[in-house]
Amino acid sequence: MLNREAAGGGIIRRVACVHRAEDMVEELNLCVDQGCAVLDVVVEHPVYDQLVGQLQLSSRYDVGQFAARLEAEGAHALSELTDGIHLHTLRCPDEDAYRRVCQALEQAGFLYREG
Repeated sequence: MLNREAAGGGIIRRVACVHRAEDMVEELNLCVDQGCAVLDVVVEHPVYDQLVGQLQLSSRYDVGQFAARLEAEGAHALSELTDGIHLHTLRCPDEDAYRRVCQALEQAGFLYREG
């Protein structure tokens, strides 16, 4: 977990997720619906180490635009390189919002737990 204050207010946290490619939009919407911005996606690659994709998504509109761009370009999500396992850096207004995101992700089966 990454714990620090966001430059523009709020807090920065990291959350580990896992899901199928077709669940990406639902996962991102769960985050923005709780008032958090999804700043990036991070995957651990066996050769390249950490690969980071900048997202900067803070609304359902942003998520929809991102998904449409992926589809239009025929691109794949970075998480497809790691069997769906990835991290997101979130900017949350407060700890309650972060807890709500974690709870929503867990209920959807998207929160990654090792073991």
